[in-house]
Amino acid sequence: MIIDKQEKKLLNRRKFKKVDKIIQEELKNSETGLGSCHSIWDRRKQLLKDMYNIDWKTPAELNPDIIFD
Repeated sequence: MIIDKQEKKLLNRRKFKKVDKIIQEELKNSETGLGSCHSIWDRRKQLLKDMYNIDWKTPAELNPDIIFD
């Protein structure tokens, strides 16, 4: 599976962690289930762009041959 190079950059690790923490907080009272990864990835993509101007590609975008639930 291909992973976005942005995630591997040392300088971005804290940024990704901060964004993931925001998403966790937003979802703490929500039910997540089948297919929720797509909405989480969309939110991650949006926050990374808005907060840090990082153009992150989701796993679904980078791996069109894989079906994510």
